[in-house]
Amino acid sequence: MNSIVKTILKKEPICIESLFLDTNHFKKRIINSKYLFGFLCFAFLLRIPLLIFPEVIHNDGITYINHARKFLSGDWSIGTGITHPFYPLLITLAHYIFSNDELAGIGVSVFFGSLLIIPLFYLASTLFDRKVGFYSILFASVHPYLYIYSGSVLTESTFYFLLVTTTLFGWKAYEKGHFKDILFFSLFVSLCYLTRVESIGFLFLFVLWISFVSPPFGKRSWVNRIGIVSIAVCLFLAFSSPYIIQIKKETGKWQISKKISISLGSLSEEEEDKEAITKIREKKAITISYFIKSPLILVELIVKRGFQSLYKFQQVFTPYLFIIALIGIFIGRGKCSFPKGNLYLLSYSLYLLCFIHPLFRPGRRYATHVIPIALPWAAFGFLKLINWIQKKIKSKDLQIKIPVLFLILIFIALLIQGRVIHKREHRVIQKEAGLWMKNHLPRGSKLMSRMPQEAFYGELEWVRIPSENLEEILKEAHLKKVQYLVIDHEVIKKQPDFLQKKNDSEFELLKEIERGDYWIKIFRFTY
Repeated sequence: MNSIVKTILKKEPICIESLFLDTNHFKKRIINSKYLFGFLCFAFLLRIPLLIFPEVIHNDGITYINHARKFLSGDWSIGTGITHPFYPLLITLAHYIFSNDELAGIGVSVFFGSLLIIPLFYLASTLFDRKVGFYSILFASVHPYLYIYSGSVLTESTFYFLLVTTTLFGWKAYEKGHFKDILFFSLFVSLCYLTRVESIGFLFLFVLWISFVSPPFGKRSWVNRIGIVSIAVCLFLAFSSPYIIQIKKETGKWQISKKISISLGSLSEEEEDKEAITKIREKKAITISYFIKSPLILVELIVKRGFQSLYKFQQVFTPYLFIIALIGIFIGRGKCSFPKGNLYLLSYSLYLLCFIHPLFRPGRRYATHVIPIALPWAAFGFLKLINWIQKKIKSKDLQIKIPVLFLILIFIALLIQGRVIHKREHRVIQKEAGLWMKNHLPRGSKLMSRMPQEAFYGELEWVRIPSENLEEILKEAHLKKVQYLVIDHEVIKKQPDFLQKKNDSEFELLKEIERGDYWIKIFRFTY
C-alpha cells in the first residue's frame, strides 16, 4: 500500500500487486495518517462540484433552514417539532462561512460526507482488518447515494457519519468497557438522537449487548455490566437533556420528540387494528399497550414491510454490492471478534431495516442509512471473491489483472447508477420560477403554491394550495391575504379544466415558464 501512498504524495509508479496480494507491507503501512488524509482529500475534492452546482432544495431542507434561521434570530424553541436541532444548529454555525443558508446546509453535508471515511475505516479495520477498511472507504468515496446526499440540505450525510461513529465507539465500549469509549459512544449516540429521533434505539441496542452478550475476550461480571449501562445512560441523558427539557417546557409532558409521540395507553381500550396501524404510520404515534395487546398484528406488519424495506435497501446499496455483502456476512471471517462483530453490525442494520423503516419510513432515502455500516461486508466479500479467483488462476500476472478488472467493473457500475439516479429535474423549473419572483415581486409577499420551493427561492411567505378546486383556492387566498398564485402541470392533472374555469377578473398572468414536459404559470390575484 505504501506504493500507492507514494504515488499520491510523490507521483511515483503504482505497484498494483500491493493492492491485491496479501503482503505484510500492505498490512503494516495502510493505516498511516498520510494515507487517510489523502483519501479524505480525495472524497472532499469529489464533492466540491456539489457546492458549485447545488441541487434544487428538498422540502425537508427548507424546514431545516427555517429552523436554523430561528436559531440565528435567537429563538431556541422547538416550534412544530418537525426537525431535531443538531443539523439546523450546524447550518447556523456554517452560516458564518457561506454566502447563504442553502449553501451552508450543503457545506455541512459535504463536510460530513467527506469525513465519513475516517470512522468507517476504523470500524471496518476493527471488526475485520485494515485491508477491508481500505476497500470500505474506497467504495464509500464513490458510492452514488452517499455522494448525492453529500450535496443535499438534508440530515442524511451528517447521520451517516454519526451512525458509523456511534457504531464504532459502541463496539469499543462493549469490547473493552473503557470509560473513554463509553463517553464517546454516549456523546455520539446523543448527537445521532438530536439528528434523527429513531437513533435513541441505538442506546437500547447497546444496553442489550452489554447486558446479555459477553465480550469477545473473557467474561464480564454483572456488576461491571450494570456499571457500563448506568454510565452510558446517565451520560446520554446529560448530553440530550437540554432538548428533552425544552420539549417538556413546550408540551408540558416528558417525551423524546415532538415529531413522534410515545404513550403507555390502556389495556382496557378497544382499538381497531387498522386504526392503530394508521396511527403509527401516519400520525407518528406509538401506544405501548397496543404492542402488548396485538403482538401478532405488529409482527405481521414488520415482517411484511420488512421485506419491502430490504428490497429498497438492495436497490440503493446496488444489487451487486448487496450480493457481495451477503458473501461477506455468511462466509466471512473477521478477526477474533467474529461472529459477534457480524452480529453487532447486523443488530444495527436490522433495527433500521426491519423495525424503524417498516413502521415509519420504507422509502429509498431512508434505506440509504444502512449503506455505510454495510460497506465493510461488501469490502470483505469483495476480497473473498478475488482471493477465490486468485486460487483458480495459476498465472501470477492474471492473479493481479483479473481482480483489477473486477474492481474497475464495480466502479463503472457505481458510476452508471450515479448517472441514472433520479436527479429531480422537475424541481429545476421551480427554482427558475422562484428566482424570477425574487427579482420581480415584492419581498415578503404571500405566495400560494403546491410545493414550497418557489416561495423559498423567491423569498416569499408560502401558503399551501388547499386543493385543486378553484373556489377553495380563492376562499383560502382571501382568508390569508395571498397576493400570488403558482399553478403547475400537477395541478392541471388533477383539475384539467382549472384554467378554463378561472375568471380573468380574479387572476392576472404574470409569467409562464416551460422546461421540457414541465411548466409553471405565475398569477397575481386581482381581487
